[in-house]
Amino acid sequence: MPTALADSGSPSGTTRVWPGRRQHTPGPGQFAPPPGRASTARKSGILLDRDGTIIVDHGYVGSVERVEFIQGAAEAIAAFNEAGIPVAVVTNQSGVARGYYGISDVDAVHDYISGWLAERGARIDLYLYCPYHPDGVVERYARRSEDRKPGPGMARSAAAALSLDLGASWVVGDRPEDMELAASIGASAVYLGSGSYDRPGVWSFPSLAAAAPFILERITQ
Repeated sequence: MPTALADSGSPSGTTRVWPGRRQHTPGPGQFAPPPGRASTARKSGILLDRDGTIIVDHGYVGSVERVEFIQGAAEAIAAFNEAGIPVAVVTNQSGVARGYYGISDVDAVHDYISGWLAERGARIDLYLYCPYHPDGVVERYARRSEDRKPGPGMARSAAAALSLDLGASWVVGDRPEDMELAASIGASAVYLGSGSYDRPGVWSFPSLAAAAPFILERITQ
């Protein structure tokens, strides 16, 4: 599956924009929305973290053999799809910068996730990930980037590609940087985990499956 390359933090970067369907590959700095997403009307969207939200966070998941899906995640995503709400994955992938795995490995994991979701009637409209980290050992990716959460770069790219109103959108994840991302773009947030996140505008749930009805009620009311 082709990827579109861009980096909102630097014209020489390579943050990956990975469409949920096959299509042509735009040039650097260009974002091609998936078919059916060409409208200029801004809408609410769902920005999902990947590890700890859709799949189990085993730490630097860079191969399909290490992918383990979280129960109920597919059904939650399918519910968003059915309601016509765009769904994007925004994930930090510093394992690339650290030399644990490569760009092609991340693409393979996303391809596998998409196939598994499709078998269950669900889809991700757009995958975005940031391979950069200032402590990386792979020179090409060893730097700072505003695309790395909690920076707003990937969220802004999702908004451009899917015509999202970020202020009316939701960020869902299990890390503080996900909550900080939501605050930086003015989005509502859901924190996933056994505990809670004490901040206005953040609601806590044990899983994406548990959070989905709450999010849907507020977007569609």
